[in-house]
Amino acid sequence: MLYIRVDGNPAIGTGHIMRCLSIADAMCLRGQETTFIVGEDHMAPLFSERGYPVVVLNSRGDTLGNALAWDTLESEIPTLTALIKSQNIKKLLIDSYFVTPAYLQKLCGLTYVAYIDDLDAFHYPCHMLINYNCYYDQFDYPRYYPQTKLLLGCQYAPLRGEFQNLSRRVLHRNVGSVLITTGGNDSRNIAGKLVRRAKNAQGPQGPQGLQDSQGSQGLKNLVFHIVAGSFNPYINELRQMEKEYEDVFIHSSVQTMSQLMLDCDIAVSAGGSTLYELCACGTPTVAFALAENQLDGVASLGNGFMISAGDVRESEELCLERILEGISHLVTNYRMRLDFSEKMQHLVDGQGALRIAGEL
Repeated sequence: MLYIRVDGNPAIGTGHIMRCLSIADAMCLRGQETTFIVGEDHMAPLFSERGYPVVVLNSRGDTLGNALAWDTLESEIPTLTALIKSQNIKKLLIDSYFVTPAYLQKLCGLTYVAYIDDLDAFHYPCHMLINYNCYYDQFDYPRYYPQTKLLLGCQYAPLRGEFQNLSRRVLHRNVGSVLITTGGNDSRNIAGKLVRRAKNAQGPQGPQGLQDSQGSQGLKNLVFHIVAGSFNPYINELRQMEKEYEDVFIHSSVQTMSQLMLDCDIAVSAGGSTLYELCACGTPTVAFALAENQLDGVASLGNGFMISAGDVRESEELCLERILEGISHLVTNYRMRLDFSEKMQHLVDGQGALRIAGEL
C-alpha cells in the first residue's frame, strides 16, 4: 500500500493532484493499492470518483485553529504521525511545495519517504527523490544526495496512461487549429485575452505582419480550443466567447486530453506537467510561465524543444504579444514544427509513471 500526501485547490491548482493520480494508476497496474492524504476536502470527491480512498486531515495551521494547514505542513505533524502509526504506513509519497526540513525529517523517522521536487528549495531529508524535469541536472543531486534513491529526468515524467505508447506524430502542412491550456486556475484569463487578440488582429496578415503561407487568413481564421481548468474563474466569460465565435470551443473536464492534443495542430500552454504531455504527443508548442515554479521548465524546453514566450507576470502585454508571434512562427514554418515535434517525442515517451511505480 502506498500513501500519497498531496493537495489541490484554487490557490495552487491541480497539477500536483494529476501527477500523483498518474502514479497511483501505475501502482494499480502493478497490483498495489494507493490511499491519498489531503489537508482539506476540495479534491476529495475526485479521488473517490477514481476509486481511491482519501483521508482528509483538516489540520489547523494557526494558533487560533482557523486556517487549514495545506500551506503550513508542520502543523499537521501530530495528526499525520498518528495516522502513520495507526495505519502502519510503510511508504509515503509527498508532493507539496510547503514541506520543510523539520517536516520531512520527522516523517523519515517514521516511514519510507519519497518526495517529488521541482525547485531544489533546500536539502530534502527523504529516502527517494524524484525530479522528472528537463532541468534537473542544474541541481547536482548526486553530489548532495549520495545515500538517496534518485529518479531524475524526463523518463520519469508521471503522465497518465493515455500518453503511453503514442505513435510518432504526423504533422499537417497547414495549421488549422490551436489548443490553449492554462492550468487549473487561469487567474489572469490569459486564454480569453489571447483569443480576443488573435480574432481582432488588424488586417489579413495578423500581428507583426504575419506572412501566412496558407493564404492570407492570418490568425483570425484559426480554430481555437481552450481547456478551462476546474478552478478557472472566467469560465462564464469563456462560454460567452464560444457563443460569439463559431471557431472557438471551450473544453471542461476533459477525459482524453491526449486526443485533444493530437487533434490540434499546435498548442499554447502554461508551464507544468502539461508541457511534458504535449511532448509525448509531439504537438508543437508555445510555452509561457504563470508562476515561479514554471520558469525553469519553460526556459529549458524553450531551448530547442518549444518556443518560450517568457513570464506573463513580468509583462502581460509583452507575453501575449510573444505568444501571438510564436503562433505565427509555427503557422508559417513547417520545418520548425517538424523539428520540435520529433525532439519532443524523443524527450518524453509517456512511461514515467510506470517507472516511478516500479521503483516504489
